[in-house]
Amino acid sequence: MSFLSLPKQTPTVMIIILLILAVLLVIFTLQNQVDLTIQFFFWKIEDAPFVLIILSCFLLGYLLSSVYLYPKLWKTRRKLKKQMRANSESQKVHETAPASDNNDSSNPEGIKLDDDAEDVPFFYD
Repeated sequence: MSFLSLPKQTPTVMIIILLILAVLLVIFTLQNQVDLTIQFFFWKIEDAPFVLIILSCFLLGYLLSSVYLYPKLWKTRRKLKKQMRANSESQKVHETAPASDNNDSSNPEGIKLDDDAEDVPFFYD
């Protein structure tokens, strides 16, 4: 599962969420039955329902954010797929490479350790 995909949900959960949102929208509509007049530059819209104005503002905000963010999302997904391909290729190369049998007593940093320093104390008395 990639970090860009959402977890899979059962259809019944999605239906329940949509039904709850629909009920909330109906309640919002019934409580806000006001007609407004909108003036924007040279346009004038009279007696527009408040609910339609709010919903159209949400829709416009969603569309603007989608236009701005989807190209970045596609670029990120393309980069992720490229990295996944490179990762799988390097794993194949790693699996086919012969295992090295180095039994050196070396430090993880690669510096050879001296074993003869064990009989000399760190602090002199």
